[in-house]
Amino acid sequence: KLDGGGWKWVRHVPPGDTWHPARDQLQGTAKYGTPSKLPSAAAWSVKFDKTKYNQFLFATGDCQRWLITRKWSVMGSYANSHRWIEKSSQKNSRYAARWYHRWNIPHEPWISI
Repeated sequence: KLDGGGWKWVRHVPPGDTWHPARDQLQGTAKYGTPSKLPSAAAWSVKFDKTKYNQFLFATGDCQRWLITRKWSVMGSYANSHRWIEKSSQKNSRYAARWYHRWNIPHEPWISI
């Protein structure tokens, strides 16, 4: 369990070298595939645009690399901007990393640890 658990899994991409196929810029409107807890499952997404939440947890399939950030840190339009990470697999306290979320790039936001 990452950070005590209680997270709702809304998107998945299997191991490999491809990006997630979602193009809704994390608005939660994309729905495709069949949700599964298997790491090897094909990519899937459930809608979460009507769900109340204030944080995102992004993690690799093996949970070796992960980060927790506030919703307001992800949303908006920015490029190479410092955005807040609450904690991550690298640091147990708040810090900033440079991210991208340009409205004309459908596969963004680009989130990094």
